[in-house]
Amino acid sequence: MISWRGKVNWILRTFAAMGVLNLAFGVAGDTPSARQTRDPRHTMVTALSASGPNPSLGDEARTFDRLTGTWDCDFSFISEDGSVRHSPGELMFGWILDGRAVQDIWITYPKEGSKERGIGTTVRFFDDKSKLWQVVFVSPAYAALIRVQGGAEGDRIVLRGVDDQGSMLRWTFNDIKPSSFIWRGETSRDGGKSWRLEEEHHMRRRSGTNSTEKAKPKAPAGDPQTDMIRTLQASGPHASLGKQAQLFDRFVGTWDLDCVLYGADGKTTRFRGEWIFGWSLDGWIMQDVLIISSQGERSVRGTTLRFYDGKAGQWRVVWIAPVSGNVIALRGGAVGDRIVLEGLDVDDARLRWSFNEIQTDSFLWRGETSAHDGKSWRVEQEMRLKRRTVNPAGS
Repeated sequence: MISWRGKVNWILRTFAAMGVLNLAFGVAGDTPSARQTRDPRHTMVTALSASGPNPSLGDEARTFDRLTGTWDCDFSFISEDGSVRHSPGELMFGWILDGRAVQDIWITYPKEGSKERGIGTTVRFFDDKSKLWQVVFVSPAYAALIRVQGGAEGDRIVLRGVDDQGSMLRWTFNDIKPSSFIWRGETSRDGGKSWRLEEEHHMRRRSGTNSTEKAKPKAPAGDPQTDMIRTLQASGPHASLGKQAQLFDRFVGTWDLDCVLYGADGKTTRFRGEWIFGWSLDGWIMQDVLIISSQGERSVRGTTLRFYDGKAGQWRVVWIAPVSGNVIALRGGAVGDRIVLEGLDVDDARLRWSFNEIQTDSFLWRGETSAHDGKSWRVEQEMRLKRRTVNPAGS
């Protein structure tokens, strides 16, 4: 989960800094503790949410903080023949992960004769190393997982990337005002020589959701600052997943973890924490939050989004860690009585992450890396997890 090849010293420095960082986290992450949430289905979003940006972001927070809240949308999809299809919907932004990332939810309302709304989500964070916002968009119903990056350019926000077919993408937030903005999605299939406008969405802030309103640490239901996190929460898996949902549904709730990191030099480092799983995005996604504990201090390290790609017959997984700047994508599923996921590390070494010895109240997670294209593997990390039991109310 925390793919840190040869980065034990980085972890130790992180732990040493936690005392300082938690002064900042107290501002952005002032939400009820996951330990206090009785319903395990709701624990993940409680741990995920944040009331505002982390102070460490400085002026960069303004890039997306001005968009927090709920927007009514007129989505426009432009065909190659120039015809335009309109669809109403809404867009919600909110801070997550101790205020180090912003997650959004895109919703298109059901078409006539249908009860199913369209839904997708984006997670974005500022990477201090590249000085760019790293952005991951997921739309499970379309088996889409797209990465773009960028930031403020003049009075716009410009994000660039490549889609699954290798076409260049340019996503922009334009004409940004307190109560409105225009989002455009463009594609180039000739290396950027020409661009075609495929989507243009007009957003208008929903009444009473002014971004200048001060976020409330414990906002009541109906507060626009928490619209995204309330909408993100799902009570269970989407019906379309069928038996596939069982693969990860058994992990819903909170697990205490004991992690050992194995350095290439043979040295080991240990830490404890908690790993919290829950369904999100109308049950299309199994999302989690990983929290590290050291000397009584807690730090939210990152989140994973998992969705089942019916066309490929695989689970697609993306781990997003704002503190380290890592975004790692993997694919896989059940292999015997294990869950095995494979992908590439940030340095293009092969990764294999697996859930092993899965029991009702315990399992072993293992992270391995291969510098020899899978001919041999080295264990980098092992986490032993035990399900946390919830005490009855008042006990």
